[in-house]
Amino acid sequence: MKEFLSKYENPNESRMNFGLMNREYDEELIQYIVNSCKSLEVLKYIEFLGYEYIDDEKKIDLNDYISTRRKSKKKNTTKYMYLQDSRYAELILKFKIKCKNEMDIVRKKLLIPVADENGYYTIKGKKYFLIYQLVDASTYKTRQNLTLKSFMPVTIKRTVGKYTDTEDNTYVAPTYVIYIFKREVKILLFYFAKIGVQKTLEYFSVNHVIKFVDSERDKEKYIYFPISSKLYLEVNKYFFLKYQYVQTIAFMILDIVTNRLTFDLLESKTYWIERLGSLNPTSAYNYYEKGMNTLTFFDRMLDETTKNILKIDDSNKKSIYAVVRWMIQNFNELRKKDNLDLGNKRLRCNEYIASLLTKAFSDRANRIIALGNRITLDKVREIFKFQGDIIMQQLYKSGLLRFDDKINDMDMFSKLRFTLKGPNALGSKNEKNISIKYRGVHPSHIGRIDINVCGASDPGSSGVITPFCEMNGLHFDGSAEPQDGIFEFEKESREKFREENPDKIVIDLFQSCENIGELFTTKNKLQDVMKGMKIRHVEKESDKYYIHVNVNQDSDDI
Repeated sequence: MKEFLSKYENPNESRMNFGLMNREYDEELIQYIVNSCKSLEVLKYIEFLGYEYIDDEKKIDLNDYISTRRKSKKKNTTKYMYLQDSRYAELILKFKIKCKNEMDIVRKKLLIPVADENGYYTIKGKKYFLIYQLVDASTYKTRQNLTLKSFMPVTIKRTVGKYTDTEDNTYVAPTYVIYIFKREVKILLFYFAKIGVQKTLEYFSVNHVIKFVDSERDKEKYIYFPISSKLYLEVNKYFFLKYQYVQTIAFMILDIVTNRLTFDLLESKTYWIERLGSLNPTSAYNYYEKGMNTLTFFDRMLDETTKNILKIDDSNKKSIYAVVRWMIQNFNELRKKDNLDLGNKRLRCNEYIASLLTKAFSDRANRIIALGNRITLDKVREIFKFQGDIIMQQLYKSGLLRFDDKINDMDMFSKLRFTLKGPNALGSKNEKNISIKYRGVHPSHIGRIDINVCGASDPGSSGVITPFCEMNGLHFDGSAEPQDGIFEFEKESREKFREENPDKIVIDLFQSCENIGELFTTKNKLQDVMKGMKIRHVEKESDKYYIHVNVNQDSDDI
């Protein structure tokens, strides 16, 4: 009988999610910290050069991380020994900072926690394990808003636009604004200031149906919205009446133009930057400076970690401009998501440890942006003036550590525990503000979360993932995010353009694609082919032919 038991194979063993228990799906903590450091490069003054990793604790001097107050200014050479020790490694981060023809190399030492072979951390002489944090996989909705959590929250609100054309016909369509500096800002102002008007129309795929003109040329084919006596917004009537997306972009343009706008100012980035700066003015002489500061702040709202976890095509997460465009074009589908459905959630562990450092960088970078032209090299250097053990300290206070108080070998369930609270999550500011609905049971929990487990001190805010839970890495659902919001419009508008311009050579990827998945596959194949091609001038009978292919229809500036 004993021999039989030793050879018996449990039929459920293959169903166990050992990868989730052993943290196999999580990236290394160092990678998340590197991504956090790279996010600082959105400031033109900072360049991340790399890091040095030291895991030999004998080479790490804890006195570099201890700040003591002394009444006398006499140099203290005393070395301290701390009995409540922690297990840690040291990262030496290297940055190059430049400002106003001055340059310096900054080396910042950072202590990071190190887990043992069983995944436990030793902090202040005690043994802990980190539990998972349950967060939104990408976006979540509130009333009229759609929010993506990143380096800075990206919150877009839908409003109602109402405009009348030159024939006194009134139209109503949704428009979108973004929250930045705790106020609403018209979204297209950022694009006009960054890449200009024409490139913005191309970036949003409406350049064939929306134009600025100086007169009403064809009222049968186009609808005209007056801007001034010599400037009109011309919109293709067929596409305007058929696609709400065209109405939305047209109205978002009308939201930011004035009757003082002229053709000369249309493509002037300086004009749009000053318009951006005039939203929060203090002096008429620094509109441009404030506009540039706002633009810089907007550029840095997307971090590297968010890019990696978003399950969308690379063209839709290249920059904050691409992500905002994606959110606008797929707003309706993203709004249909259920905030309580686990299919729209993911787990994270090492990522939230690095987020503690990201928050320290973010708070200091905001002060640098606010300085504008008053910035100095010393001010830039202040970004790195924080305690080197900040991660260890904040992690200890985060509430995500669990003391190892197990009295038997059944610690498997401890490794499957999760919480809704923590950095950048529910209750991060006030744990008492967690809505009752997030503490309840949802149908998507069945087979994924043990509905019999309930926290004693704060019911509903934590739980245990079932050992048999099927996951896609740290995501409960491996499907991609919606991306086909304007696919039909783009396909038809390009087809109309080809019909009306038979003499032009057009590379149209939409022509042979029936859905957005086929389009991305075809685009990637074309990009692979182009990597081995050389674009050059071809001379024939004194004529020069130039070839330019832009697969993503993107601007190089963003």
